[in-house]
Amino acid sequence: MSFNFVEVAPCRNADPWLFDQSNLDLAQPGLKYCQSCIFWNECESLVDPKTHAYDGIVGGKVWRNGKILAKLDPTSPNRLVVGEDLFDEEATTIRGSELPRDRYGDVFPAGWEGRIYGGESSSEENL
Repeated sequence: MSFNFVEVAPCRNADPWLFDQSNLDLAQPGLKYCQSCIFWNECESLVDPKTHAYDGIVGGKVWRNGKILAKLDPTSPNRLVVGEDLFDEEATTIRGSELPRDRYGDVFPAGWEGRIYGGESSSEENL
């Protein structure tokens, strides 16, 4: 019997909807599963997001149309790398935005409020 990482991955029992998010402010709950996962490479190989123009979360990264919007820092999975540091491997190992928690305990990248990425803006509404 061969080993199937999907059977032991932290996200195995999670709602699949969590990983269909390509908007950074909606991706945070799905990324929480990736923070403790050791199967980022296997996950990315299985889904092959570049080839399939994938939108969502795969392998600790947020994808839109097969392109990486943000990724968890592999040296510190509590950091989300966005913007200019995204493809700078040296910066990835040194810098990254700490993920502060909102009043509900959800994590958001520092400086995300009001910034525009890929034509979308993030806003906070009082309900």
